[in-house]
Amino acid sequence: MRSFRPRLRRLARRYRRVAAALMAGVAVWAALSVLRPAGPPTTAVLVAERALVGGQTIAAGDIAVRQIPTDALPAEYLDEPDQAVGRPLTVSLPPGAVLLPTSVVTKAALAAPGLAVLPVTLTATAVGLVEVGDRIDLLGSDSDTDTALVASAARVVAVLTGSKDSSPLSPVSTSGPVVLVEVRPAALPAIAAAASRGPLGFGLR
Repeated sequence: MRSFRPRLRRLARRYRRVAAALMAGVAVWAALSVLRPAGPPTTAVLVAERALVGGQTIAAGDIAVRQIPTDALPAEYLDEPDQAVGRPLTVSLPPGAVLLPTSVVTKAALAAPGLAVLPVTLTATAVGLVEVGDRIDLLGSDSDTDTALVASAARVVAVLTGSKDSSPLSPVSTSGPVVLVEVRPAALPAIAAAASRGPLGFGLR
């Protein structure tokens, strides 16, 4: 019994030292946690998963929801996939770019203040040539025989249809992509009248 008590006291002293060391470690960790500055607040936003081309229709795999520092975000942004999936892009985006309300075709985000947007069909030569963001002059018939300039420097907001796949054996088509163009409201009647007679010609600026 006498030999057991010293051994018990030695074990107790040893474990007291271990416990003290553990408590000291916990205290240091707690102090460092308090002193370490918290990370910046973040917000869940919609970003491009890969490089996206203006005019393409967004698929679910093209975008993702990511946490971005709130201070780095613009005033408005998209944060739900349903806000973008199935809609054409109005601009090209690099990987990781935040999608804005103006990045996709919607009724509310197409035209700049004071301007209007309307769809027109261009001639077949526009396929693969006219892209979102281009400024084009629209050429059409203002009568049965004459061709005239019906709008100048119209901005292409979206390219909705048209295929780049063609070959010398492909049948000749006179119509090309349907594009949405941004113009002044005063130009709408002339464009609509010319478009009713067939695909519009164009000039790139």
